[in-house]
Amino acid sequence: METIVDEPQWLRTASWLGCPLAGAALGWFLQSISGWVVSLSWVPFKGPFQLVSDIPQPWGALGGMGAGLVLGLLFAAVWAHERLIVKVTPTRITLTSKGRSRAYEAQLQAVFLDGKELVLLAADGRELAREKGDVDREAIAKAFTEHGYPWHTEPPAVK
Repeated sequence: METIVDEPQWLRTASWLGCPLAGAALGWFLQSISGWVVSLSWVPFKGPFQLVSDIPQPWGALGGMGAGLVLGLLFAAVWAHERLIVKVTPTRITLTSKGRSRAYEAQLQAVFLDGKELVLLAADGRELAREKGDVDREAIAKAFTEHGYPWHTEPPAVK
């Protein structure tokens, strides 16, 4: 039996839909206010805003929305790439993040969250893994305790 702890499906879906939509909205907004920004005497670096405001409509708005959409997709892709996925079985722990997976089959002294980092300590006290991720504390604790791993709610005291 394997337990997988990952971001909820709704959040993964929302990131792929929401980030591009927010990017497109932001691109449209920045393009639509560029003429106003150029008219302000106190604004530094007016050059980029002037370039954007000089683009004829509707191409300026479409270009701003398109650029924002692409940037939103890139942000969603980075988010998905950085996400931590934890697979737990009674004999193996697999951590996947940043495009790589690492499996651990060693005896463990402790498993715990140190802030937002999941930490695996070997039986001899060595740190086997420390992976940053936004995992659900309750779900991760349940996954490790159900499979018999030594889950700690806080980092154990250093000996």
